[in-house]
Amino acid sequence: MPNPAQRIDPKDFCQVSYVTGDVTADGSAVLLRVETERDGRVCLSLPTVDLQHLVTLLLLLSGKAALKGQFAASSETFWTKPLPLHGVSLGVDENEAVLTVEVGASILSFSLTAGCMAEIGRTILTLTAPPHPPN
Repeated sequence: MPNPAQRIDPKDFCQVSYVTGDVTADGSAVLLRVETERDGRVCLSLPTVDLQHLVTLLLLLSGKAALKGQFAASSETFWTKPLPLHGVSLGVDENEAVLTVEVGASILSFSLTAGCMAEIGRTILTLTAPPHPPN
């Protein structure tokens, strides 16, 4: 494992061109087949219990990349596939608004500004309000 204080040279990493995956029959691992530009295929098995850590790391690094420049999602690059939620909650943790989302074996928590929390609350109220009878 590299020393975190050492500088990472991007030239040491293979560029990923395509990723496919599956799940083991017993659900204990996620299997990824990663295709790289210069080194071909790399097959990985990720224990299901470790997925939350990988997902969190990827989200943190993507946030860091977005802060550094032009790689934030935009209408030209943004595509999303809706994920089935197993649970979602809004709350306050140490005076900070927190959105917690459970997807599969991963539970992620996101800090929210007061304005963002208010907007979510308004949206929930709007979507759950009884229909207005015709005048």
